[in-house]
Amino acid sequence: MRRLLPFVCLMFASPLFAQADRYELGRRAHAFEVAWDEKADDAAAKKRAAPLVNKAVQQFYMLKLDGAARELDAARHALDSADPAPAAVKWADSLQVIPEARMVDASAADMTVTVKRFYKPDVEAPGSPVVRMKLGTGKAVEMPLGLLPAKIKVPVKDVPGTASADFKLTAEILVDGKVLATRVIGVSRVEKLAERLAGVKKSFAEVPIPPKTIEDASFGLLVKTLSDTMKKEPPETDLPLSRFLFGAERLSKIDEPYYLPSRPGEFWLSIPTEKAKTGTVIRIRIPAKLEERKDPVPVLVALHGINGSENAFFDGYGNGIIPRLASERGWIVIAPRAEGLLGAGPAPPVAAILDALAKRYPIDPKRVYLLGHSIGAAHVVKAAQKDPGRYASIAALGGGGEITKPEALKDVPFFVGCGKLDAGLKDARALRQTLTDAKVPCTLKEYDDVEQILIVRESADDVFKFFDKK
Repeated sequence: MRRLLPFVCLMFASPLFAQADRYELGRRAHAFEVAWDEKADDAAAKKRAAPLVNKAVQQFYMLKLDGAARELDAARHALDSADPAPAAVKWADSLQVIPEARMVDASAADMTVTVKRFYKPDVEAPGSPVVRMKLGTGKAVEMPLGLLPAKIKVPVKDVPGTASADFKLTAEILVDGKVLATRVIGVSRVEKLAERLAGVKKSFAEVPIPPKTIEDASFGLLVKTLSDTMKKEPPETDLPLSRFLFGAERLSKIDEPYYLPSRPGEFWLSIPTEKAKTGTVIRIRIPAKLEERKDPVPVLVALHGINGSENAFFDGYGNGIIPRLASERGWIVIAPRAEGLLGAGPAPPVAAILDALAKRYPIDPKRVYLLGHSIGAAHVVKAAQKDPGRYASIAALGGGGEITKPEALKDVPFFVGCGKLDAGLKDARALRQTLTDAKVPCTLKEYDDVEQILIVRESADDVFKFFDKK
């Protein structure tokens, strides 16, 4: 299974690495994908970067996060120029920025942030490097970067804005006044943090287990996420933690349904299902003015790969291109979390999730689309056979899947996409052949200079053109 690891999901949970290192490598993967997006029409730039991305993936397969980060940074620079990055930039790239906490009390004067080396660069440190940091639009503070690791105090209390808010901590590495590298990390400031967190924990103690409603299950999810963060377990990605606490407080005080068509936006929910004691975690995006639409709306369910989570398609995978394209069409987007080690356990109970949400939202049962990446590709193939007739179209990216009930797939068109540099290409071709033999409509597209980290981004437009046909 190791070859199926979706490298882009390194910002997400895995017991193999320190959480701060997982987060850091995930942010570098994200920075690379943003840069790749900016070179969408530059074939030469992409051809320069692709081999370096492949090296990064191989480093990760060997569990060398530092080597993977170095190659990703080199690939990002290769998109801009065929020349190597300047030595000072390489040194700045190698640094990691770690806040002491991701959630701090609004009364705190400041917070400590550590700057350390994430990997050993192949260059000497430049003369007189400086780090400059600020929280939100607060006062910027600077200090020389002599010996590493270095610690700097960043103001918290006097940052403009509401007492409870989600901010960005911006750290810049400078030499001679020139910014060589920038890191941006989510940090939340919360008024009366300890008191409010204790209050929601007390309220949650009265919630029945297993929870009966989406509200109760989601209340538990929010409380657990906040509690884990306070134990200095940094989130896998930047989460709106002050909003999580506000949401938990709201849920602790109501008995009626809270998640309804009249409440648009993005939510982290837990859906009570028979197979999950505390519910199946999803991230969902609800379009605006859904309650005013006369007709039911399409739904896209996106299943992540190994080492992924409900955040993968929103915060990774082509810089969130799948939810973005679905939202442009006014669709509901659902990304469930697969359980088990590295997210490689059983597929999420897609049908049960849809049944529960259909009681709240105007879901069109004839336009439910499934998309899966890596092991998620295998999961969507399995889901389509388990519940025939429920899905309009299937997209399997960067992987294959086992066909055991071909008759269940008779009228379900498949799009299979895979990079030519992807070790999963053989599985994708085998899936296409099996579907073709079973007379299931199937389109296979192979992408040049693409492997697992880029397949979602590069195939996204083709996938949605395919979905739009049905």
